Amino acid sequence: MKNSVIVALPFFLLFLAASFSTAFADGEDIPRIPIEELKKRMDEGAPVTIVDVQPKSIYAKGHIKGALSLPWKPRFTMEQVAHLPKGKPIVTYCDCGPGEADSASVAAQLFNLGFPDVQVLKDPSIKGWKQAGYPME
Repeated sequence: MKNSVIVALPFFLLFLAASFSTAFADGEDIPRIPIEELKKRMDEGAPVTIVDVQPKSIYAKGHIKGALSLPWKPRFTMEQVAHLPKGKPIVTYCDCGPGEADSASVAAQLFNLGFPDVQVLKDPSIKGWKQAGYPME
């Protein structure tokens, strides 16, 4: 009995690790944050890193004040996101409509790379931010 448990344990641990690493693979389970809540956090001076996942050319035309540019790609490496703080909440956004596909994808990748507090700016995302007249750069 002991030997079978010892043999099975590594396989069970691998299964758990694989399940965890793909837990947010599609981004649908990543929490969403309403525009007003993000603005409130910013106004209160709460720590938050805002990440614009649109192409650099769109980011350059205007983005949420203080947002960092990290254009969407199908797979990031830790080296490509190492500049993001792990101990601070991260909010990703795009202009991709309901489902927030690109920002959800990046948020899921960040979570799977070890960033524990990642959220997606809820649709209408950047469009709603602009319509509300909130700060842009």
